[in-house]
Amino acid sequence: MKQLGLRASRISQCFLLMGFCVTGLNSLSDNAILNQGPTSTYQLVGQKIDISCSVKGQSMENLEVYWYRKTKKSGDMEFIVGARSSLGKPSYGTNIDENKFALGRKPYDLSFTLSITNLNYSDGGDYYCMAGTSLKYIFGEGTKLTVVDSLPTTVKPATKRPPCKCKKLKFPKTSRPVVNCSAVIWAPLAGLALMLLIGLYFLASHTYRVYKRTYMYFRKYSPK
Repeated sequence: MKQLGLRASRISQCFLLMGFCVTGLNSLSDNAILNQGPTSTYQLVGQKIDISCSVKGQSMENLEVYWYRKTKKSGDMEFIVGARSSLGKPSYGTNIDENKFALGRKPYDLSFTLSITNLNYSDGGDYYCMAGTSLKYIFGEGTKLTVVDSLPTTVKPATKRPPCKCKKLKFPKTSRPVVNCSAVIWAPLAGLALMLLIGLYFLASHTYRVYKRTYMYFRKYSPK
């Protein structure tokens, strides 16, 4: 009996996926858009997460909603829970814990939710929402769930500055360091030196003239 139930569950899932493959990703109507969020999230072990799914441009009363999961371990799409109408009783996939996964509805924002409680590492994977009517379904773009012990931080670690590779100039003890002066420094000094030389020249010339005049004066009026 258990094997027959397992086969029936797999057959129903196959027919559901065949209906999706036949109709493709065509929207339910010209304005119907399925939004799923969040795109990716990190959650702590033992916590709870709500994944939302909303279809715009379509009445919620006529929608069938199904949730699937794809894990790295199996690589296959695993049916979790779904309902043939938004108010219908949900049905669960094979070996799915009904106490962990719950299908919800939020009329105020026209969305459905998949609630996962008591998270553990095996709950990680890509979750997809599928909604539609009859044989026309559309898939969400998926939510990547990663279950961790601690949430990653966005703060960049402090980096130490690299040590300076500058080399100090070493001068030999027998020679003095050469000082290189730029034109900004030696040009004013040269001009000042030139002015001093010109001033000394005029001072010497004036002193000589005074001395010569004094000498001629005393020579002229001195008693013989």
